[in-house]
Order: sequence, then structure tokens, then C-alpha cells
Amino acid sequence: MNMGTSTSFAEQEAAAMEKNREAFMALWNEYVKGRKGDKAVLRYLEEAGFFTSPASTKYHGAFPGGLCYHSVNVATEVLGIMAQHQLEDENMNASAVTCALLHDICKAGAYRQTTKRQRGPDGKWQDAPAYEYDDSGLPLGHGEKSLFLLQRLGMELTDQEAAAIRWHMGAYRDHDCYNEMGKAFERYALALFLHLADMTAMYWWES
Repeated sequence: MNMGTSTSFAEQEAAAMEKNREAFMALWNEYVKGRKGDKAVLRYLEEAGFFTSPASTKYHGAFPGGLCYHSVNVATEVLGIMAQHQLEDENMNASAVTCALLHDICKAGAYRQTTKRQRGPDGKWQDAPAYEYDDSGLPLGHGEKSLFLLQRLGMELTDQEAAAIRWHMGAYRDHDCYNEMGKAFERYALALFLHLADMTAMYWWES
């Protein structure tokens, strides 16, 4: 083998991330660019490491650049579904792609590189590179957190777009909801007390 012309894994990884970035930007320029807040959001994506972040710790997109890769795949898929149901038009497509590209924006920079013990091909335990989620940030489910970030950055969203991002995990949101709610109650007294006041008013005074 001519080692001088071989491509290293790191180079292949970098090339794949660049390809995904180009696909993301092509969709962005066609469907999102020009929307209120687009420049601030794009700047955040760059600074937070969106294009190099994984999408999860061990499930889908658990590799460098996996978050961008997943977002592009979701955008492509949602456009296909819209077309299949004859719902596509300029505005609907723009909404769909905007939501798809940004539904997981809160995951940018939210994973730390670490090592975990796992069995190698020879059956022996060894340290392997892995990711772990950094849960020290604002304790919100990632649908809500993505919405919060987008609104704080000045991105203009319709009610339909906000609902799509908030509920993009459907029934699978339930576990995250209780997990993040517990963290919020532990960290912020007001979160707990407001919840108790709301439940008391609704079930005691107003029922």
C-alpha cells in the first residue's frame, strides 16, 4: 500500500463533516436565510460547535458531526413527507426545513468526550472513546430548550413551528419531561413552588 496516498480516518471524518455542513448550508440558504434572527442563530451554531457535535451518546449520530448529519436527514425526510401528502408550498417547506434543521439546536456543545470500558474484538475489556451528556445546563427537555435558545437568539417562529419543535419527540418525550422536571425542582425553589400553587389552585380552588 502506498501510505503517501492513503486517507486517514481523521481525514475521512473531516471530509464527512464538511460534506454534511455543505448540505446543511444549502438547505439553510434556500429555506431559512432571510428569516428574522437567522444570522444570530447561525453564529450560535458556529460558536457552540453544532457542526462537529454528536447527536447522542450512543444512539443515532453518536459520532463527531452526527448532530448536523441527523438534522440534514430530518430536513430531507420531512420535505419528502410534505410532498407525499401534497402539502408542500414555499412557506410550508420553509417552515418544515427550519424546524428540522434547528429542532435539536440545544444539543450543540452539550456532549463531552470521555472513555468507557467495553469489550474489544478479542473479548478483552478496554478503554474506548465515547461521549457523555453534560446536564449542568438549564434543566429543560431538549424540545423546550431548543425553543428557548431560538427565541433568545431572536429567531421568529410561528405557533406551528414552535409546537413542532417542542413536541418533535412525540410520546418519547415523557421520560425526558419527568427527568428534567425533577432537575428543575431540585435546583430552583420557584419552579417547585409555582407548580404546587398551580396544582392547588386548579384542583382545590377552581374545581
